[in-house]
Amino acid sequence: MKSLQKYSYPVNLSEYQPFSEYPMHFKKVISGDRASTIEFENYFRLHSHEIEPWFEVVFWKLYSQKKIAVQTTKVIIRNMTANGIVDPITLTEKAKKFMQSESERDFENFRRSFNFSTTAIATIATFPAFLDPNNYPMVDTRVAKWVNSELASHNRVDTTGPQLIRSNFDGNFSYTTLHMNDFPFYLHWIRWTRHMAKKLSAATNFPWRARDVEMAVFTAWGNKGCSHPALRLNPITADINSRV
Repeated sequence: MKSLQKYSYPVNLSEYQPFSEYPMHFKKVISGDRASTIEFENYFRLHSHEIEPWFEVVFWKLYSQKKIAVQTTKVIIRNMTANGIVDPITLTEKAKKFMQSESERDFENFRRSFNFSTTAIATIATFPAFLDPNNYPMVDTRVAKWVNSELASHNRVDTTGPQLIRSNFDGNFSYTTLHMNDFPFYLHWIRWTRHMAKKLSAATNFPWRARDVEMAVFTAWGNKGCSHPALRLNPITADINSRV
């Protein structure tokens, strides 16, 4: 709970240039706490039949990468619209098809709609999390670092529940993001956050979502320059009333 309450990811969408191409969009300022982030998630779901909110979420996701956020968003938008404006209804259908099957094939089919030049998955995985935050977390290298560091203690106390597995991300310069070969890691992460959300909801009398578990993990790992993890998350046993 402490880690979730400390969650902070502030974003000023108006920093996207040239936002003048989208006069009705790229205006929101998200203060970055859980409530404002949920408000942005709700906004996306309400307007996901328009293409511009998809572009806004891309920039939101990349915002922390100050040196590349604007340019990378431009590239993604250009790739998505290379053959005319991509249909947001089709994007939603492809995302939901993956969410129904949770197959690698359907995730890859959705990912290909963005015409990425690489097999990166983190930006793509943002959209299931925005469409259904109760059941889908985001994933990124910060999460991957936490999982690689902490999975043993969390798996050990709940051997009958979904297990975390290591990602291929090792933090060196030859492998700086998550790719399709990390899909098994992503799928285990989805199932683990759902399971943890149920345990936490019962133990804390607070309605945890899979996205909330991810937010807590994201916060717990800590920012660059601090010792990791910055906050130690208590492993929770299969018996929700017993903690280790």
